[in-house]
Amino acid sequence: MNDSLLLYNGTFYRFGTEPAYRWLWVRGGIICDAGFGSGYYKYRAQAGESLDLKGNLALPGFCDCRVHMVQTALKNREVDLHGADSFEEVGRRIRSWMQAHPRAGLVRAYGLEVSDLKEKRLPDRRAIDRMVRECPVWISSRDFHRSMLNTKALYELNVPLAVNGVETDGEQHPTGILQGTANALVRSRIFRECSDEDKSRALEQLAQDMIRKGITSVHAMEGGWGFAESDARLLWACAPGLPVDVSLYFGTMQPLQAKEMGLARIGGDIFVDGSFASRNAALAEPYSDSDHSGQLNYAQEELNAFLLQCYRFGLRTALHAVGERAMEQVLAAHQYAREATGIFGMRHRVEHAELCTTDQMRRAKALGLIFSMQPACEILYGGRDGMYAARLGARAQRTNPLRKIIDSGITICGGSDSDLTPLDPIGGIYAAVCHPQPESAVSVEEAVRMFTLNGAYAEEEEGKKGQLEVGMRADIAVLDRNIFQIAAADIAGARTVATVKDGAVLFEAL
Repeated sequence: MNDSLLLYNGTFYRFGTEPAYRWLWVRGGIICDAGFGSGYYKYRAQAGESLDLKGNLALPGFCDCRVHMVQTALKNREVDLHGADSFEEVGRRIRSWMQAHPRAGLVRAYGLEVSDLKEKRLPDRRAIDRMVRECPVWISSRDFHRSMLNTKALYELNVPLAVNGVETDGEQHPTGILQGTANALVRSRIFRECSDEDKSRALEQLAQDMIRKGITSVHAMEGGWGFAESDARLLWACAPGLPVDVSLYFGTMQPLQAKEMGLARIGGDIFVDGSFASRNAALAEPYSDSDHSGQLNYAQEELNAFLLQCYRFGLRTALHAVGERAMEQVLAAHQYAREATGIFGMRHRVEHAELCTTDQMRRAKALGLIFSMQPACEILYGGRDGMYAARLGARAQRTNPLRKIIDSGITICGGSDSDLTPLDPIGGIYAAVCHPQPESAVSVEEAVRMFTLNGAYAEEEEGKKGQLEVGMRADIAVLDRNIFQIAAADIAGARTVATVKDGAVLFEAL
């Protein structure tokens, strides 16, 4: 079989190097030659496949560094509530979905954002009962940290009413709104109801969707609090057959489980704290629209012991920390594990790091930590009238301070946290360049690095992929416009028109 590929008449971007290559010669999935003029003619006759890029921009294949793959894959089987702006609209979408799926049992809806609703509160069981009473209904908030059930679902799912996180009204009756342990328990039960066969088919479709968006590598966050542990094992079994590279972060607090599976990574959804939307991210000062400052989910001693074991097992970790108090706890635990083991340079990650201080950045840099961040959250939640401003007041001016973090020397790898924000690396690049706080914005090249080379760096693969240079794997995303040469505001309109994975053209719409 002739596994060679000639790509020509393109603009192959090279980080920090000019000029861009005009052509690439690929054999066995590796870039073997590259050039600027007509030198590619010598390969035409021997190429198994040739592709004229028609002058378009070619970037390294995108890496989405934070995806809930199983949950994202299953969303096509659920009611999409993204953008719903009222209880009336929520009810309309649920009823419309039920008409199209008359034999469905539990109705699962996802993506509800309280700040989008004109009611400015979550629907409780009585509100959902007015929408649908005859079928059990479960609604997930967009940040995954809260569930809403109608009365039928509350009892059919057998929610233990004494467990932490069951919200009650003035008469101590459950409102149907769950968070904390109760939310995690219900979510796990619901995701276990889907068969492995259905999940496997959904993952295959999701991987094809990723390829069409130029995504060739993904860091998957599976298992953990509120997610089914079995999903991590399922994805690990499916990953070799998918057309994208999958780095699995298993969200378990039992390092031995990850080690026994042969994993190199652990975490992703080990929630040191929560989210701003649900007011359970751990802040240094109270929320601007509440009298409390969120919560930490682990004692310092517990987190110290966990990281110590991970260091000793050689497991690369990813801990969820949004607020300053959570970041403080993560830094202290890493410092403890480093001093106890003398181990350094494992490229451990902090997920989100949305409100870290300058001092915390300095200490994170000294510990060699990588920040896994989601720039698109600033488009979703940022700005003067966004959720960040409502929850944090003036502190919203320093959320996701990308510019300061990069200047401090910390590597940022970019992701979507799908399905919190869409699987859309171009949208993530746009969000980083057009950050609502101009002082936090970054250059186009810095943003592209987040979703390419920095993702490879986070996995210690920067010598294999993430750049379009000779000797690198031929993972390539071709865009329909040169995002380095257009207005920043127009980047969001760019689209992927071809994707190459390991030297094979898997998508082409040139």
